[in-house]
Amino acid sequence: ELWARMQRIEKGTEIGTRIFRAGLIDGPGPFQGPTKVLVATPEEAIKWVDWYADHGFFQVKLYSSLKPELVPVIAEEAHRRGLRVSGHIPSGMFADQAIEAGYDELQHVNFLMLNFMRDVTVTNGRQRFTAVAERGATIDLQSQPVRQFIELLRDRHTTLDPTLSVFEKMFLSRAGEVPPPFAPIFEQLPAQVRRGALAGDLPVPEGMDGRYRESFQRALQLVYTLWQAGVPIEAGTDGLAGFMLHRELELDVQAGIPAPQVLQLATLGAARICRRDAELGSIRPSKLADVVLVDGDPSVRISDVRKVLMTVKDGVIYDPAELDRELGVKPR
Repeated sequence: ELWARMQRIEKGTEIGTRIFRAGLIDGPGPFQGPTKVLVATPEEAIKWVDWYADHGFFQVKLYSSLKPELVPVIAEEAHRRGLRVSGHIPSGMFADQAIEAGYDELQHVNFLMLNFMRDVTVTNGRQRFTAVAERGATIDLQSQPVRQFIELLRDRHTTLDPTLSVFEKMFLSRAGEVPPPFAPIFEQLPAQVRRGALAGDLPVPEGMDGRYRESFQRALQLVYTLWQAGVPIEAGTDGLAGFMLHRELELDVQAGIPAPQVLQLATLGAARICRRDAELGSIRPSKLADVVLVDGDPSVRISDVRKVLMTVKDGVIYDPAELDRELGVKPR
């Protein structure tokens, strides 16, 4: 299905982004992820890594119910076939162990924070969110475990995709209120999207409202600490396609990363991670013509990335206002 979509985009019969495929791998069980690629043995794991490599995928993403003992098996075969290894941290494993087993990239800041909660060992259910919301604020970013983790990340050249915007929504949304990441665009969205957004997100136990908010602030502080130490940060979202990337960049700046560096990590940095920086990620002669024109200066005001006047992909010009109308999105 994904390959067919990519072919339609390539032919111009469907509008879409550039797609770099990552193959999802999980283990069978009650909390298995959204994939039919479920492995329980080394043989099954190697078979699917090879399938992804043979079909042009550039990395694999491991999920939360995968057996920890299969991680090094997958990583070894993936690296042998030239694939990167990314993902969640499998239940029963911690982030530092996943890195040592061969991860090139970690998704989601909650798994980084769970690395410092060694008593939380079951992380393929809701606990991977609630434990962080309730205890994340207590993490000492100057502690020896945090410093050792940073050193490991740097030594292994691991990249991080913290998806801060999804945790802002998860930890700070309250039923009946506009979720914080949606606030700048809420009135532009179609009615059914607005209704869904007002439902709230992670239930907040009585007396824990302040702690949930503090834990999100600690997540921001952790991301800044990691970036400041030289660990590559990515601009992933895991949120509402087409809108949450802007919020992710704003949160990176809110965390303390200067806006020019945030723009760089979202463009050239992303291209480097995808091993496509020779043709994407910056505006240079001989590179592909992928350009966004905005009305403003996001290197000074990062929120100006929202003011898109024109999008050029591979030399083809798209009108954002026209696309928004087709989607039922109101103009700014």
